[in-house]
Amino acid sequence: MKSKLFGVLLLIETAALLLTALVAWYYNIHYDENDLNAFLITAGITGVVGLALFLIGAIRKTGIDSDDTFVIVALSWILFSIFGMLPFLLSGAIDNVTDAFFETISGFTTTGSTILKNVDDQPHGILFWRSIMQWLGGLGIVVFTLAFLPSVAKGSRKSALFAAEAPGVSVEKLSPTMHGTSRILWFIYIFLTLLCTAFYAFGPMSFFDAVCHAMTTISTGGFSNYQDSIGYFHSTYIEYVSIVFMIFSSINFAMFYFLVVGRFDLLRKNEEVKVYLVSLAVMTLLFIGLFYIAPSIKGVTAAQLESYPQGGKDIFRVSFFHVVSMLSNTGFAGVNNNYDLWGLLFVIPTLLMQIVGGCAGSASGGIKMVRVIVIFKFIKNALKELLHPTGMYSLKVSGQMVDELTIRRVCNFLSLFMILFIVNVLALTFLGMSLEDAAIAFLTCFSNLGMGSGATGPGASLADLPTAAKWIVSFDMLVGRLEIITVLLIFFRSTWVTTKGIKN
Repeated sequence: MKSKLFGVLLLIETAALLLTALVAWYYNIHYDENDLNAFLITAGITGVVGLALFLIGAIRKTGIDSDDTFVIVALSWILFSIFGMLPFLLSGAIDNVTDAFFETISGFTTTGSTILKNVDDQPHGILFWRSIMQWLGGLGIVVFTLAFLPSVAKGSRKSALFAAEAPGVSVEKLSPTMHGTSRILWFIYIFLTLLCTAFYAFGPMSFFDAVCHAMTTISTGGFSNYQDSIGYFHSTYIEYVSIVFMIFSSINFAMFYFLVVGRFDLLRKNEEVKVYLVSLAVMTLLFIGLFYIAPSIKGVTAAQLESYPQGGKDIFRVSFFHVVSMLSNTGFAGVNNNYDLWGLLFVIPTLLMQIVGGCAGSASGGIKMVRVIVIFKFIKNALKELLHPTGMYSLKVSGQMVDELTIRRVCNFLSLFMILFIVNVLALTFLGMSLEDAAIAFLTCFSNLGMGSGATGPGASLADLPTAAKWIVSFDMLVGRLEIITVLLIFFRSTWVTTKGIKN
């Protein structure tokens, strides 16, 4: 069964490669670009391997147990990245395996970090492939399979497969079956992508740019067809369209379903969405205030002042766009959005937003707003218990009780996050990065935003990172996207070996 599912996943990637090949063929015919063969060869290799695995799995007909779900999800993302990096290498867009794998896993995990210094010069096939990688990764490769090919995982624990890939503290079922839930989520995802494409196309974007940027907006991935990102278009309209759809994409997609079916009571009660929207408003006001206050602070340089937006409208636009881009973990840059130039006063709250991220059940990265809510309420109850030891205190989110198991999982997640942070900082500093750059590199890659500060900032190139550091942060991207546990479990012996021997 595992081989069969891996085979189907690779065949899905083959279909995406063939679609990209069609785009490359069009631009090869009309604009004499030369990346078509790279996609055809990669599609051939991926398709053959995928078909072979499918046939092997069909013959064996073994089931999937709970341990297998973590292996399937984690390894499927690695397999996708291994085959997905081939077009970069075969087309000559990237000339080494390290950078090609980095770019690819950054795409599939919707991190958005790039080693390309010449994005504007890339052929359209490569640009489209970067976008479709993020779009597939935004809602999840395995979730896509459960939605449209449910018979492939027949007899398996579909809810466990879904939970192993979907971000959040729990699985919110919108249908009696996980197949139904997955399909609803993907229909919402596709509809938002089409809607975003239409709005982008009404502005100064070409249809090709609109499609690519819609895929990377709805996935909160942040890849752009241009080195200057959204700022390339110098369009207030495009920036506000981006803002709206980045917000939509960082809200639990279940909310859109409840809106359609008229479950307004669930919308009103959802505490996470309320806190997220309030956070967007508060942080926007904070940045607006900082832009007005900063010029009067001693130590602010003339160069920093020149990088600030000028006038009330520009200050609001830049602040709003920046906050939404960072808190949604998209990482788009608008006009005048190089926050590294603004100074440390702006960098610190930017990093805090990156760490927190959007809502569970969305395409956003970060530790998720719901975990922040749970941990703050847990601390609040702990303080109450110190003052009133005989009191009984429950923890509720959105009017529902949060059980002890969920609270433990949140605490475990944050504990593992801190351990990974320390280990990564030590490893990256050993490789020659400064303490500050190492800390920020981990936080931004784990949060799947990909744009930090300093060596990983908007004005820097990640191509300049040490080779070993690129592999480390590539691992961080995967761990962050699958929220730690799914990836770490593949390193446990019991995941692979039982008392009867090695698992098939």
